[in-house]
Amino acid sequence: MQPLVTVVIPVYNKEKYIARTIQSVLDQSYSEIELLIVDDAATDGSLSRVSEFNDPRIKVVRRDTAGPGGYAARNFGVKNASGDWVAFLDADDVWLPDHLERAVQMTRDYPNIPIISAGRINQFGEKQEMDPFTEHFIDDGVKVLYLTDYLKFACKGMRAMQTNTLLLKRESLFSHQIFPEGRTNRSGDLYAWVQLLARMKVMVWSPHISAISYRDVIGVSRTSTPSIQLFREMVDDLRPYSSPEDGKWIKAYANQMIKYAWLEKKKKRVSLPISALPGSFYWSSDISFCLKWTLISIIPFGFLEWMHNRFLVE
Repeated sequence: MQPLVTVVIPVYNKEKYIARTIQSVLDQSYSEIELLIVDDAATDGSLSRVSEFNDPRIKVVRRDTAGPGGYAARNFGVKNASGDWVAFLDADDVWLPDHLERAVQMTRDYPNIPIISAGRINQFGEKQEMDPFTEHFIDDGVKVLYLTDYLKFACKGMRAMQTNTLLLKRESLFSHQIFPEGRTNRSGDLYAWVQLLARMKVMVWSPHISAISYRDVIGVSRTSTPSIQLFREMVDDLRPYSSPEDGKWIKAYANQMIKYAWLEKKKKRVSLPISALPGSFYWSSDISFCLKWTLISIIPFGFLEWMHNRFLVE
């Protein structure tokens, strides 16, 4: 018997793209799917576009209040899922036609691993490029990764998980609250992937391209900023589920994400106290990294942007 895959698509004002996204799911060579459209209190014509599809596999569930980043909507989708496995797809992106077939085959090849992931393509206008992890490892075949493995690569900018690439074994999930709803407006997925591995222990990465992520689409996640506090709290949140070695790398990754969140806030001209960055770092993890970025944070940000544009862009 073929396992049922629940596909969760949160929808908030994606009228222009949602039909393309849904069609990419219905065109999958693997047909045992339940497609959950989570109406995240959309105010445009998104749901009218959804209603144009006449396929019994499509179900619509509704939330009364929109949640930033789609985190609450995805969690709501997981709560309402009936599939053996759960997958996610953003409402403005698409899957390649053989993605689910290849991902489900991985569940058969690695029956004791509850997290499946794969490669993706990022598209900027007409330009396409593989994500850094895929570009580096696609020729090396399947990779089985534990938390420390994932974090070592992630600290180098190579993440083996992304929203559109995941397939999760539903009975192995610790909760339907996978994403940190109410705790951040952006980049909560980067927290979620670490939590998934900390609590579910192991993942397998398949060397196939699963999705095209359209990086030039403007949405809430592009106009908001990540939470410094969320990544600071990640260390304590995951301590009960991680080994001392894992904990060391969680701190290192938290520092990277704290720096990233600080930079994004500065780009949006969010007012921050001078202690925001150094006061959030885990200094014992990497003193040189923390000291370097503390010194950088003292420099007026406008000057840093000028330096970047003057010497790096050129």
